[in-house]
Amino acid sequence: MTVDRRTFLVGAATGAAVLALSACVGPPSPAPTSTTPTPTPTPGTVPSPNGFIRSNWAADPFSLGSTSYIPTGTSPDARKALAESVSDRIFFAGEATSSEFPGTMNGAQSSGERAAADVLRQASDGERIGIVGAGLAGSAAAKALVAAGYEVVVFEGRDRVGGRVDAHGPGDWPFVVDLGPSFVRGVDSSSLTDQLKAVDVVTVPVDATSRVQLTTASDTVPDNAIGPDAVDAAVTWGAAQSRDPSLRESLAQASDASVNVTADEIGVTPASRVAEYVDRVVVTTLGADADELSTWYGLDDAAEGEGGDAFVVGSAHQVIVDALDGADVALSTPVREVSLGDDAVRLKMATGESIRVDRVIVTVPLGVLQSDSITFDPPLPFGHRTAIATLGSGAVEKVWLRYDTPFWTQTAAYWSLVVDSPPFAADSTPAPSATPADENAPMITQWINLMPLTGDAVLIGLVGGSAARAFADLGDNEVRDIAVASLQPFLPVS
Repeated sequence: MTVDRRTFLVGAATGAAVLALSACVGPPSPAPTSTTPTPTPTPGTVPSPNGFIRSNWAADPFSLGSTSYIPTGTSPDARKALAESVSDRIFFAGEATSSEFPGTMNGAQSSGERAAADVLRQASDGERIGIVGAGLAGSAAAKALVAAGYEVVVFEGRDRVGGRVDAHGPGDWPFVVDLGPSFVRGVDSSSLTDQLKAVDVVTVPVDATSRVQLTTASDTVPDNAIGPDAVDAAVTWGAAQSRDPSLRESLAQASDASVNVTADEIGVTPASRVAEYVDRVVVTTLGADADELSTWYGLDDAAEGEGGDAFVVGSAHQVIVDALDGADVALSTPVREVSLGDDAVRLKMATGESIRVDRVIVTVPLGVLQSDSITFDPPLPFGHRTAIATLGSGAVEKVWLRYDTPFWTQTAAYWSLVVDSPPFAADSTPAPSATPADENAPMITQWINLMPLTGDAVLIGLVGGSAARAFADLGDNEVRDIAVASLQPFLPVS
């Protein structure tokens, strides 16, 4: 990688941290884990895992969320508005600016390529381009600009590259664990699978129908169309309204199942089935609860891409490292102010130091833009500010558990718990999520079983929306205890 301290120090104080990527980004650090064997469980109890790690993107100051979504009253035009340049000097990228693949790795990467192409249409030879953020979007932009011969300086607030691609291990794990995205969505519309293959990262196609649903009493819940039909009815009802209702309101108005609390022979109500389906396909995918999501546009972001999904056995970390080759990378250097002049942009760091660049691509997550931790002088145009204010920053968190040997016998890749949920309500009552009615007993109700995918005794728990934001306030031990308790229904029935 090219390292030229003068590139950064011109216009900046000498204390600024400009670090070569190769010197500062080595192999990912091992995940917190124990090397003790999986203990033999007491009959009827879930054993403690011998490996545990969790994400906490909602509390991460450089993320403040996991993804973006379309809230009630907002349209996809907000993404297009955010992607517009300001005076052909300030450009934006990141999954929140992607109209085709929002909330995905390929959306982030393609947005960086799009922003770089926009810059190349305006830039003159010899210009220096700044990029704020060293994730998939920032690295994709850097790769394109370096290839075109431009001087590129990337500023990253963290002490590592990757953004929400956060690799750990392998250590005692069977492969590198990533606390960020683990799936390539719509493999036919993404070049990521080929890029991952080039760095020896395997992707495994996932059968979305490989799924089991259980009650908390370990009864199997037969699959049926109650959940999908309720959501389809809600979309149809919502489309006929004069204003954009929330998905919660549409479910309550359009579907008898969403409000039906008559239990069947195993104690499952139609309302609970609908809540489980919404939790699985909406909340833990988009990071938004049903009372936050637009009926008109919100579900489009959850649609499966062409070719289905593929699980990443490892991480896209090396793809990002390779894409940053040739750019100067400043780690632990958060940008706090972007000032637009007539012929340049000045970036001010948290340390008070500053640098002049000819143009800049801002790739930080939507949650960071909404927090005003980066200020713009002059203020961004109303279109950008409206987009930032009205788009939703979603929360999805992951819990990884590793065992020496599986304690479970389920062979499905996806597990769901159907728990007792209140009916969806059309008034201001909060929408139900797939958590027990007893607020003192939180659970993780969505799981991925890696045994059929990779052959490893590893489980990944997912929580989204308000449940994920609540998890952000919990310590690691609390989250681990909740995860283990949530797996109780998946113990083999003797």
